[in-house]
Amino acid sequence: MQANQIHRVALSDASGRANLSPARPVGKKPTNGPAMPSFNEFMAMTNAKQAAAKTVGPPAPSTVAAPKFTLPTAPKATTASGGSKKRKSETTLQEDIAAYKQNLNNIVSPVAFEDEALPSCKAVRTRINKLLDSNIMNKTEFSNAIGVSTRSLSTFLQASGQMGGSGSSAYPNAWAWFRQREVAKIKMPDVKKRQKLEADAAAESNTSANAGAGGKPSSAAPAKTKTVDSLPDISGIHLAGEETDNVPVYDTCDEIRRKINLHLKTPGLTQAQFCRDIHAQLKVPKCKSIQSKQLADFRAMKGPRAGAKSSVFYASYVYFEKLRIAQNKPKTAHRETMERLWAGNGGFDRESDHRTYYTLAHNETLTIDQWGVERIE
Repeated sequence: MQANQIHRVALSDASGRANLSPARPVGKKPTNGPAMPSFNEFMAMTNAKQAAAKTVGPPAPSTVAAPKFTLPTAPKATTASGGSKKRKSETTLQEDIAAYKQNLNNIVSPVAFEDEALPSCKAVRTRINKLLDSNIMNKTEFSNAIGVSTRSLSTFLQASGQMGGSGSSAYPNAWAWFRQREVAKIKMPDVKKRQKLEADAAAESNTSANAGAGGKPSSAAPAKTKTVDSLPDISGIHLAGEETDNVPVYDTCDEIRRKINLHLKTPGLTQAQFCRDIHAQLKVPKCKSIQSKQLADFRAMKGPRAGAKSSVFYASYVYFEKLRIAQNKPKTAHRETMERLWAGNGGFDRESDHRTYYTLAHNETLTIDQWGVERIE
């Protein structure tokens, strides 16, 4: 019984002795190895080794604190003419045009605008026409940039109305192209304004160079740059029939559109000014003024007789004819051909246009050639 009681006490006390290591017998040394040094002996041995190590090898480093080192900051970009960073005003027009035309798909994906509400087709057409009028890009370049064919782009531009051409792929693609540049904060260069500024700067530079050479004029003739100020005065030129707005016209509508597009590239000339210039040619005007919308609508048409009834067509012809006479330019081959074809009719027909309906027999076909001449076969 005594043994069983002792065994139970040992079990009940097991939890209290679980973390205790067995005690080494006092005065008994281990027989399977050298004797372990005491703590004091271990510290004495360690200090001795450290002292011995100090006598061998290179001298110990100085205890003087090393000076703190800070990375130099990058110098601020200078805006002087000799600085490393080019100012915005120092970039050339061609550099700005190249920056605006560049592919931005790797910066802003067109997919990012798929969920945005699109403006009207008319608003997108206005932006495209403004781009094409500025001569930054032509139709082929722009159609390639937005991933559509030139024919698809032309069809979209010829559509009319707020949402005319909404089914064309040129509609969303063109809008995404313009939105990319808005997000990237790249503005379309004002070509006419920049050309005028560069022309003025070149003229001022030539003047300064001549003044620095003793005021002697340069022997080389200065290059003439066509600007709005260089256009001749046509107020003194009179055409037969202009008192009643019946000057014989010898140009097709497409030819007048070509002349308008070329003329609007003149540096410093705005569409509003051009509208005022051509309205001044009307002696019996049927409208108080010619608006930019009327000009844009006429320019968007296509065909030798498309827009023949428009005041823009007749007034533009009179303006360009007076300009030709003032500049002493000869008649073009197109003009001479038109005179041969239309002289017997008193000029190009302005009573019918692309909206005119014709009544034909079932076996007859109407064709209109590039000169606007009708043929029924």
